[in-house]
Amino acid sequence: MSSKNIWVAAMVVIIWIFVLITSLSAPELMFGDEPVILRPAALLNWFWGLVATVFVLRSTYFRHPNEMGWGQTDSFPWITAVIGVVWFVALLASRLVPDVVVNENIIIPVGSIVAPPVAVALTLYATEFLITGFASRKPLNGDG
Repeated sequence: MSSKNIWVAAMVVIIWIFVLITSLSAPELMFGDEPVILRPAALLNWFWGLVATVFVLRSTYFRHPNEMGWGQTDSFPWITAVIGVVWFVALLASRLVPDVVVNENIIIPVGSIVAPPVAVALTLYATEFLITGFASRKPLNGDG
């Protein structure tokens, strides 16, 4: 396996580990006089994990040769670290952001609903900006 494949696999594994942990420890959404309990993070995080995986694969592995940053593997360790931090913060936010209580019979876990889409957006920005940033620093045609 090449180092490119190892780094891309590490990025995807990091995303799915945090999706799994967040889904298993998701706070509950409760509503009604007889509480109906749902876990929105457990349901929605799998979708957001899939979207983040597609963004990572599109930005790293399936980049076209005419795109800026094609063949740029120097940034992959940094992207992996940033993705790990982003999804760790999303995990913390989904667990630690207080729930919204409405009329004492509705509890909305805002952190577990908002944190995964924000992590997906930051994953896209991290992959695209770090790859193009490293590519713009690379000298062209041997010029210094």
